[in-house]
Amino acid sequence: MDFTLTERQLELQKLAHDYAKNELKPYVRERERITDPAERFPWDILETGSRLGLRTLSIPEEIGGGGADILTLCIVGEEIGWGDLGVAVTFDQTWKIIHFLDIVWNEAQRAKFLPAFLEDHHFHLAVGMTEPEVGSENFIPEEGPELGVRTSAVRDGEDWIINGKKHYISNGGIAKLYVLVCRTDPTVGVSQGVTYFMVTPDMEGFSIGKIHEKMGQQLSQNAELIFENCRVPDDYRVTAVGGGVAARSGPFSRGSVIESAATNLGPARAAYEDALEFAKTRIQGGKPIIEHQGVGFMLADCFVEYEASRQMLHYAAWRAMRDNYDPKLGYMAKAYTSEAGFRIATRALEVWGGTGYMTEAPMEKYLRDVISFLHSAGTNQAQRIRAMKYL
Repeated sequence: MDFTLTERQLELQKLAHDYAKNELKPYVRERERITDPAERFPWDILETGSRLGLRTLSIPEEIGGGGADILTLCIVGEEIGWGDLGVAVTFDQTWKIIHFLDIVWNEAQRAKFLPAFLEDHHFHLAVGMTEPEVGSENFIPEEGPELGVRTSAVRDGEDWIINGKKHYISNGGIAKLYVLVCRTDPTVGVSQGVTYFMVTPDMEGFSIGKIHEKMGQQLSQNAELIFENCRVPDDYRVTAVGGGVAARSGPFSRGSVIESAATNLGPARAAYEDALEFAKTRIQGGKPIIEHQGVGFMLADCFVEYEASRQMLHYAAWRAMRDNYDPKLGYMAKAYTSEAGFRIATRALEVWGGTGYMTEAPMEKYLRDVISFLHSAGTNQAQRIRAMKYL
């Protein structure tokens, strides 16, 4: 066993850490307090990261990307998340979706969209799956015609007419290209009745609805996507008709939930580090509170849960790049690390005592952020159901 990172991974880790330290940490808490979502969204910060190569990291070098594998994306995502989880999630959504498109695009689609993606530092992507009435049904094994995606796509000559609503969509309202999950056959379950399309914001019949306000991840944007007789050319279909789930379950599926969970390691680690420094300088009972067992035990537990989470995610990522991948590793790594992150941030806040509950302390932000991953990238209950199939 060798846990040594490659030179390239160390370079990217440092690049991402310096970006988080210099461009995120000093500014994100004030930026979060801006009430107008359009003014709050950190286009300037994201552009800086894009110019460093972070936005295009997940696609091969030979087509203009960074060529990062799943483990490298985990390492970089954690460092960005250490600076701000919302910014990390914005990048991670783009990483996952452009990687998926690179797998499923035909040559004409690649020629149409890839150059614009590479050249435009504001070109982010989103996937429209979750709906007001449909969430975990899209992932868990039970299926029937009445379960799963309800947004419909009906064939009309060389086009498709799409109707429906998506909500809570990460990068909704800021993306320049959306991958849309639609029901093309309402008589069968999602495994055979779902097709993936690309849609762009300028298409007639496609509009952005409500911008969702969240407890945490304030610098990522989630929004409703509304489709009212939106006409989409068949050229924008990226999977076989009825083949959406099969395409999603291919090589792409191995790393997406793992790299998502890695971003949440960032704020968990930041919470632990800030609590550790506070405990070394806060004096009670004539000595730093880190020397009191009640505090020291909490910090020791934070340390071991962070280390266990990181090793589990990195191992799952390593396995995902090999032929003997076990899918339950990814599903349960996401569930375990997100719950561990919540426990770490909660204990870290306790170390700060009453001060930690005040908004001028950093702990409330970490706690608000890590809570999101108890359901982000699929609820942990759904992850366990998915893992059960492989036990």
